[in-house]
Amino acid sequence: MSIWDWLLNPAGLTAHGFCLSWAPGLVGLHAGSDAVVGLAYFSIPLALGSFARQRKDLRYGWVLYLFVAFILACGTTHLMSILTLWVPAYGVEGLIKLITALLSIGTAVILWPLIPKLVALPSPSQLEHLNAELSATLADRERTALLLGESEAKVRAANFELKRQVTDQTSELMAANAQLTEALAQRTSALRALAQSEEEFRASFEAAAVGKVQIEPVTARILRANPAFAHMLGCEPEDLVGGVAWELTWPEDRDDDQAEYARLISGGVAVYVREMRYVRRNGEPVWARISGTLVRSAETGEPELLVAVIEDIDERHKAQLALREAKVELEAVVAERTAALRQRDILLREVYHRVKNNLQLVDSLLKMQAAQLTDPDARTALLNLRHRVYALGLVHHQLMDSANLQTFDIGPFLKELSSNIVEAGAQQGVSLAVQAIPLDVGLDFAIPLGLIVAELVTNALRHAFPDGAGHISVILEPGDDGMVMLVVSDDGQGRPGLETSSDTWRAGMGTQIIAALVDQLEGTMTVKREQGTRTEVRVPAPAL
Repeated sequence: MSIWDWLLNPAGLTAHGFCLSWAPGLVGLHAGSDAVVGLAYFSIPLALGSFARQRKDLRYGWVLYLFVAFILACGTTHLMSILTLWVPAYGVEGLIKLITALLSIGTAVILWPLIPKLVALPSPSQLEHLNAELSATLADRERTALLLGESEAKVRAANFELKRQVTDQTSELMAANAQLTEALAQRTSALRALAQSEEEFRASFEAAAVGKVQIEPVTARILRANPAFAHMLGCEPEDLVGGVAWELTWPEDRDDDQAEYARLISGGVAVYVREMRYVRRNGEPVWARISGTLVRSAETGEPELLVAVIEDIDERHKAQLALREAKVELEAVVAERTAALRQRDILLREVYHRVKNNLQLVDSLLKMQAAQLTDPDARTALLNLRHRVYALGLVHHQLMDSANLQTFDIGPFLKELSSNIVEAGAQQGVSLAVQAIPLDVGLDFAIPLGLIVAELVTNALRHAFPDGAGHISVILEPGDDGMVMLVVSDDGQGRPGLETSSDTWRAGMGTQIIAALVDQLEGTMTVKREQGTRTEVRVPAPAL
């Protein structure tokens, strides 16, 4: 069955007139009644629509159009009842009734909530009352207009004053705005500087050659770690973030570390500094030096962040350990060497002592031999020899009394040597003055210089003072270009023909010895006669 058949001629159904047995009276009654009702239904919407168009100011006028649609649908159902008397178009009739039902339900649903609003609309009596009040209001308004005219002058004056105040306030606002602009510029600059500082801190944190970490103070959770610290432990930074700092500490150091950390949190110390061991990923210990400081809240003073710098000192610690071991070994070697040096010093002192004793023995023999001689020249030669032997013995005596058995100050040596020679000369009228700079010398320098002084002082005693009175001066002073100058002078009569140098002065045995000793010291000698005899010997300073 097609849709058209279903709507207009359903199978097996007959027209409604068949139900009325096609009685002309009944059919006509139904048809006429439905026609009159339908026409009435169609006329009512026309009237409502005309009313709605003419009263566009009507509130809720759209409800009239809803009634128009509902009444038109009702009228259509009556016209369909006429059609179904002869044509079984029950499908169309049912659809129209369905539409009518929907419109009726919708109208009822909308209408009931509108009833309170429609009831609230003012009645004609209320409108008349409102109109009277409006008239009174208009009268009041006219009076108000008069009063308003009077007050306008006051308002103009007030407005002028207001404009002046506004101008002043505008100037103040402009100044305040300029200040605010400057403050905003400063704040922008500060924010830019802060951002740059944060970027520099981040770059410094990440690229630092030493380890750096940021730790939550209460839980000791690692918030951030740089590559240097992570690589120190054999891992990556992301492996450390979120972990507890104590887990990285060597178990034997953990208790001390936590105790010191508790002191930092409580304010007992301002800076947390320790040398401790961490645990590498492979389980090995690594020595590090940690320096940590707390960032506290400005309001409460509670710790908010721990910033720590960790320096890898593993190699240094191993080197210190090796150094301590080497120090122990070195101390043992030094003890052995010290003992050996003590033994050597004992032997050297014994050698110097025996050499000095032997030289004293030689001096005693020479003294005994001189006492047996009757030849004055021979006795003088033995006396000069005794002076030379005494000089050698005095050098060994000075070395034996020195601290290192290698060097001694030559000043006291020259004074003692010269004094001994002058005293042995048996000339009570001869005075002696010795001035020597402090100069540490060794055996190779002291013996030649001592023999030179002995020969020069002996010559002065022998040749300068025939009347047995005079003065001898011995001076040792610094020269030029690293040289040392020895000056031995007297105020005696001198010896003619002595104004010469060491290259031409080759007279007696004593002068030959002096020249040889000067050459041994790689020096030069000059002899002058100026109110006596003055001998100057320049030699290189000893290199110790």
